[in-house]
Amino acid sequence: MKKYIGEPVYLNLVGKKELTGVLIDYGSDVLVLLSQNDFYYIPLFHIREIRSLSKEEAGSFSQSDTAMTLSFDEQLSLKEVLHAAAKGSFVEVNITAAHAIHGYITNVLDDYLVLFTPIYETILIPIHHIKFLIPYSKDSRPYGFKLTKAPVSVIKGPPSAFEDHLVKLKGSFITLNIEGKDSISGQLIGKEAEFIELLTVREQQIHLNIHHIKTVMPFVFKEEKQQL
Repeated sequence: MKKYIGEPVYLNLVGKKELTGVLIDYGSDVLVLLSQNDFYYIPLFHIREIRSLSKEEAGSFSQSDTAMTLSFDEQLSLKEVLHAAAKGSFVEVNITAAHAIHGYITNVLDDYLVLFTPIYETILIPIHHIKFLIPYSKDSRPYGFKLTKAPVSVIKGPPSAFEDHLVKLKGSFITLNIEGKDSISGQLIGKEAEFIELLTVREQQIHLNIHHIKTVMPFVFKEEKQQL
């Protein structure tokens, strides 16, 4: 990987996503790619292929003055990237090749994060499903708004494990895999082994594998918000 530092490269990611740019840095489980004025923080786990670009393919790549980089307290790793982003950066989190969510990271737990979005409010995202993360520049105005500080999570004391949080949501109305082709909503009946049981709008009971759940959006009734 070291040979590619500072060089224009091609990346093929899981999910038929392709990226080109300049490889800026890499750590134990993540690399940083500068592409079209954005810094992409990409988990190594999702990279299928990396190679150098020819001069014809590369065209002209240059360092951006507007892109947002993150400051790290320790060695570069995915967890460090997420914790750094949670210090107030507005970010794009890419879950699939065609599925990105924008918002503020409010909590980074053992195997998932909590994201506050202007559109969906609170979303739970298992870390292993994150294809890449892009922080916005500090002077950006997402949706035309300028916030003086990032929103605070409405979830108080979230469990450290994603599966434990699903257990906590028993009886709640949730939407899984928002905006994806496998998106589904219903009442969370409970968890059994590697599956959760969901009751759909027509009261059909289905079981879904937890490991294939990319996002969870819990719907919180107004009277419940006071108790979270």
